[in-house]
Amino acid sequence: MVFTTLIPTRRNDGSPVPRAELQEILSGLWTRFGGVTIDGIVTGHWIDSHDGQHYQDESLKVSIACDNDRLQDAESAVVEVGKRLEQKAMYFEVRYFDGVRFLRVTTDA
Repeated sequence: MVFTTLIPTRRNDGSPVPRAELQEILSGLWTRFGGVTIDGIVTGHWIDSHDGQHYQDESLKVSIACDNDRLQDAESAVVEVGKRLEQKAMYFEVRYFDGVRFLRVTTDA
C-alpha cells in the first residue's frame, strides 16, 4: 500500500512549525517505514464538519510505501503527527488498499 498525508506547516493558531520540527517529523516517518517521498508544499482548504470552522493550510505532502499489514501503524503515525502539531484532523489517503479517510485527532485531557 501507499499512504499519503499532509503535514501542516502552521499550527491551527497560525504559528509556523519550525523547519527543524518538520525535519524531525519526516525523519521519524522514514525511519519508522523505511522511506518517504516528499511531494512538496500544497495549499488546501478544509471545513470542520463539527463546528463549520474554515481552515486554509499550506502543508507538506508526503507519500510512504509499506506492507498492507502496517495500515494501523500508518494511521497511528499520522495521528501522532496531528497531536504533535495540535491539529483537529489529518488527511490520510491509502492507495492500492483502501481509500481516502480523515482521521479525527483527539487530545487526552
